[in-house]
Amino acid sequence: MMNKLNLAIIGHANAGKTSFLRTLTRNSEFGHVSNKPGSTRHVEKISLFIDHRQSVIFYDTPGLEDSTALYDYVYTTIAPDLRLDGIDRLQRFLGSPEAEQRFDQEAKVIRQLLASDAGLYVVDVTEPVLGKYHDELAILAESNKPLLAILNFTASPVSQEQAWRELLSRVGIHSMIRFDAVLPPIDGEVRLYQSLALLIEPANALISNLQQTLSQQRQQRYHNANNIIAEALVNVAAYIKWGDHQHITELEQLQHQVRRYEEKTIKRLLQLYQFEQNALSLADLPLLQGHLDQDLFNVEAMKLMGIRLGKGMVSGALAGIGVDLAVGGITLGAATMIGATIGGLSQTVKHYKQKVINQFSGQVALRVDTPVICFMALRLQLLRDQLDIRGHANRERLTITKPEQDSWVLGKLPKPLQSARVHPEWSVLNNDVKLHDEKRQRLIAHLAATLSHNNYTDR
Repeated sequence: MMNKLNLAIIGHANAGKTSFLRTLTRNSEFGHVSNKPGSTRHVEKISLFIDHRQSVIFYDTPGLEDSTALYDYVYTTIAPDLRLDGIDRLQRFLGSPEAEQRFDQEAKVIRQLLASDAGLYVVDVTEPVLGKYHDELAILAESNKPLLAILNFTASPVSQEQAWRELLSRVGIHSMIRFDAVLPPIDGEVRLYQSLALLIEPANALISNLQQTLSQQRQQRYHNANNIIAEALVNVAAYIKWGDHQHITELEQLQHQVRRYEEKTIKRLLQLYQFEQNALSLADLPLLQGHLDQDLFNVEAMKLMGIRLGKGMVSGALAGIGVDLAVGGITLGAATMIGATIGGLSQTVKHYKQKVINQFSGQVALRVDTPVICFMALRLQLLRDQLDIRGHANRERLTITKPEQDSWVLGKLPKPLQSARVHPEWSVLNNDVKLHDEKRQRLIAHLAATLSHNNYTDR
């Protein structure tokens, strides 16, 4: 059984070979990507390890730049009177002085292809089909190696996919797959490896093991993302700040801490999905007509997301802060008062008996309001879903759209977060946090299990 599969990534200059590998290996830092041709000058390799014995090794090669001149040299200059097989002709070329001088980049490509088990020929289908590409493919087809054509940039409106398919077929390359490195199809990775398994029969078991490993890794990432989001929601729901709601500074401090904490959570998700922190800054994560960094407490953004807001919800600097009445440091009305916003405080107080109001000491418990927590839950889950399918070669702004149906837009907290409201010791934003509290851990695990598909059912 084959334990190592060596694959050469080949193609003309600037076809997106390195970008393709970044997406396939989930490594946004691999190689050098530029709009200028010839950004890859040497053969670079990156491996996917299945276990301690099996691995797939990808070799990123320089782009073929002068294929027409190379074709003329290989077929008219090197022993034109000898009837050589294609691979013998390529070997003669590699032994010639021109392989070290004029055609040194092309020689690196051919040498690596001959040393590999198969070649993945990356095609920029937005390019017009020119004679030089026919020459390039004719040379590569002489390698006696299985070739799989990767049709890149198929999502482009100027795609010339059909013309490329015809050219590939004319030179004898009939195995091809659509795989846009920037906008990869959800099943693209699966179909890619299935095609390779058909081309390289001895590697069937290895490729099957690789697919199983990649599937398990993706499921584990999704599970870990849900745990990150669930813990963040518990920390924000349980957060409480004692103070005077008349002091704007204290209210702004609460908002600032929650914003910074959400930012840390976003960075944890980016790290989990192996995206560079700088490549996807908060400013690159649009939320409808705004941004994730626009403001977690923005009432208009919540409305755009479709979240139901309470009558007391206000706009402006104080938006999204709940107030609980307090006497002697004890919160009154934990079930009824939680989430009462500053704007709705007076109407909430009307429901309390006069003797309770008389005991009101002036101290209040400031909390993050329920709609804000629902808004945060939606933002983080939508981000998770986008990162799960996003290609690592994608440099476009990451768009997050309004969910079609989601229980969070009702503006109500699920039971685990309702429970967290009365446990300030469960929040890392509070002092004396009990991170390893058994009930806290169970609650986070339960909430994480309900976060799949942007929905929850346990009300």
